[in-house]
Amino acid sequence: MLTERSIFSLCEVLPNTTLQVRLSDQIVDGEAVKASTFRRYCLTPGSDLTGQPEQVVAIANAVWTPAAVAAYAAASQTPSTITQ
Repeated sequence: MLTERSIFSLCEVLPNTTLQVRLSDQIVDGEAVKASTFRRYCLTPGSDLTGQPEQVVAIANAVWTPAAVAAYAAASQTPSTITQ
């Protein structure tokens, strides 16, 4: 019987401490993977971690210090300038 499952695959910490999470969406027959595709999403510092994989929560708790969250918030409020 074919079933679908999503499993945690990877969590990357970007330079601004945003987390990029990769999940593997799989079609399986028993334990045999018949098809697989990846999807990604990002979590910004201070995001709600409810429902996130435990590995993502652990990484966020280690990386998102109060200073990192404050720096991200300050950078997000600063308008970027482009020089030509």
